[in-house]
Amino acid sequence: MASVLNRTTKTYLESANTPDYPVAEWIINPNMAAVEGYPSKYWVINGDIVTLMSQQGMDSVDAAELDATRDMTASRVDSIEDIIRAIGWTLLDEVNLHASTVTALLDAIDASTSLSDLKTRAASINNLPQRTMTQVKNAVRSKLGN
Repeated sequence: MASVLNRTTKTYLESANTPDYPVAEWIINPNMAAVEGYPSKYWVINGDIVTLMSQQGMDSVDAAELDATRDMTASRVDSIEDIIRAIGWTLLDEVNLHASTVTALLDAIDASTSLSDLKTRAASINNLPQRTMTQVKNAVRSKLGN
């Protein structure tokens, strides 16, 4: 059994059956001493020789990874902002619904000439049911992207 290293992916396998690994794609029994202890992202493969990139090269790889991480984080922040905006719109809808009910009750009081008239008018105002978490989630989802 031999060890093999993929020339493209830098996948290193020990105890490999060499006929299963074409030489065009794999280095058979590579000397890994120069890269031992370092992540494969820092390895350089030239022909069948595996070396470690310079410190400047490692710094460039790390900087590129950091940029990619920052880009991914920024896109997540954009998503969070969309969610917060949708929650705000949902909350505003709920506040407005309650305000409409209070306004309707106050209008009923102003328009009533008697207590029985007030009861009749108040009874015609729709009752506001309590919301479930599923309803809140669905309301927020419906606001996403708007």
